[in-house]
Amino acid sequence: MHGISTMTINVMAYHLQHPGPDPGATQMEWDMKKILCAGVAMLALAACSQKSEEAPAASDAAEVAADAAAGATSSAKLESADAAREAGAPPELDTNVAPGVAFDFSYTFSLPEAKIAGAQEAHARQCGKLGISRCRVTSLNFEKQRDGDVQAMLAFRIDPALALSFGRDATEIVEDADGKLETSVARGEDVGTQIVEGDKTASQLRADLSRIDAQLAIPKLSAEVKQRLLSEQREIKQRLAELGTTRGQQVEDLATTPVVFNYEPSGAILGFDRGSAAQTGLSAGSTSFAAMLSVLAFAAGAFGPWILVGGLAFLAWRRFGKKKAVTPPEV
Repeated sequence: MHGISTMTINVMAYHLQHPGPDPGATQMEWDMKKILCAGVAMLALAACSQKSEEAPAASDAAEVAADAAAGATSSAKLESADAAREAGAPPELDTNVAPGVAFDFSYTFSLPEAKIAGAQEAHARQCGKLGISRCRVTSLNFEKQRDGDVQAMLAFRIDPALALSFGRDATEIVEDADGKLETSVARGEDVGTQIVEGDKTASQLRADLSRIDAQLAIPKLSAEVKQRLLSEQREIKQRLAELGTTRGQQVEDLATTPVVFNYEPSGAILGFDRGSAAQTGLSAGSTSFAAMLSVLAFAAGAFGPWILVGGLAFLAWRRFGKKKAVTPPEV
C-alpha cells in the first residue's frame, strides 16, 4: 500500500514536470504510459478504500469483544447472586444507596448436634480475624436441654460494609460441617430521619427548659406556680434523657450492624433431617392424628353425658316400663 502510493505520487510528479509527450517517444509509447499511470492510480485508490473499510471493521470487532467481556462479567455476578439466593441468603445491597438506614440480620442454622459448638467457635474465630474495630461478639448462649436437644446462639456487631459477606462466609462454614441455612431475616430501618426528627424535638425541649429556668428565677413566685414549673421541668428533663438514650442506640445501629446466628440440631438419620420430605410428612401425620384425638375428646365431653343419661333412661324403661300381660286362669 505504501509502495503503490509512492509510485503514484512519482508518476504524477513526472507528468506535472513534463506536461507534453516525450519528443523521443512515439505516440503509442506515450499512450501506453498514460494507461499505465491511470491503472496505478486506480490500484492506489482501491487499496486506500480497502484500508479505510478495514479500520472501522477492526474498531467494531474491538467494541464487540469489549461488550462480550462486560456481558460475561455481568453474567458471572448474576450467577453468584443467584447462587446466594438459592442458598436462602439475604439479597446483597450496596449500603451507599441506603444512607441513614440501619440493617440487622438474623440466621438460623441446622447441623448435627455434635458440631454446633464447633460451628460457634469457627464463627467466633471468623469475627476475630476482622479485628475488634470491625467485629465483636456481643452475646453467646449454649444450652443443653433435658430432652437432649442443644439450643445455641451467637450475636455480633459488625461493620455494615462487611455484614452480608460475613453471613455468607458463616453459611459456608456450616455447610462444610454437614449443616445448612434454615432461615434468614434481613431488616432495614431509616433511623437517619428519626435522628434528625429527634434532634429537632430535643432542641425545642431545651428551649422550653431555658424558658422554665428563667421563670423559676423570678423572685416571689407563688407556691402553686413554682410547683407547676418544677413539674414541667422534671418532665422535660425526663424526655430529653429518653431522647438521648434512643439517639445513642440509633447512632450505634448506624455505625455497626447487629448479626445474630441461631443454631438448632438437625435429624441424625439420613432422609429425616429437619425440613426433609419424610420429616415433613411425619410432622403432618402427627399433627393430623392429634387433631383427630382432640375432636374425639371434644365430642365425648360434649355429648357423652347426654348419651349416658339417654342409655340409662332406656334401660330403666325396659326394666320397669313394660309390664307383663297377666293371662287369666282357665276354668
